[in-house]
Amino acid sequence: MNLTTRNLLAVAIAILPVNIFMIWYRLSGDGSFTPSEMLIYPLVIGGGLCIVIFLLNKYLLKANFTETFNEGQGNWMTDILVGLGLAVIYFAMFYVERQTLYQWIPNNQPPNDDLFNTIREIAGDPLLMLVWFGPVLWIGVALFEELSRVFMLKCLWNVKEDRVWEVVVIFLTSALIGMAHIYQGTAGAISIGLKSVVVCFYFYRYRRFLPLVISHALYDGLQFAVLLVQIG
Repeated sequence: MNLTTRNLLAVAIAILPVNIFMIWYRLSGDGSFTPSEMLIYPLVIGGGLCIVIFLLNKYLLKANFTETFNEGQGNWMTDILVGLGLAVIYFAMFYVERQTLYQWIPNNQPPNDDLFNTIREIAGDPLLMLVWFGPVLWIGVALFEELSRVFMLKCLWNVKEDRVWEVVVIFLTSALIGMAHIYQGTAGAISIGLKSVVVCFYFYRYRRFLPLVISHALYDGLQFAVLLVQIG
């Protein structure tokens, strides 16, 4: 099996099925979340697919973690600082998008009472809060989504060494990630896709993985914390 086939097969196994399923599931559902969906599913599905990605990277692509995810120069301290900086950029983009994108493409769906009730249920249980802000946020959400993003980028970049193709892959990856968040509405999906373009270009230039996880966890975690305060 040649290199191109192995990389395309890796994407077909680890990336496409879960994203296609999420797009279908969210489009066909009512947009509600249960505690199990917000706690158990990310850990089981996200955590399980992290293992799948690691195994595919090692045994199918014949690569180690550094070669695929972290080949750039740096250290944990600079990674943390860059992660904080990326999170600031995310929030700056979110503010601008609220004044523009979300005004141009309003979400006419009524507030999701089931989602708010689920969040209140989590907020009322210290153990559930600990689980969500701990392993769910950092492993089931941030680690899984960033592993998936970088794995798709690297696999498709390996198909063809061409700068135009590499940029095309960034936009293809970001479009897929945005569509997987279509349950947030059209504006939300576009917003996620735009942030993905930013972080993909960061990885394209610097090839450091930890800043992506840190910025993702901070962005989602702070938004969830604000939501807890607002509906509490």
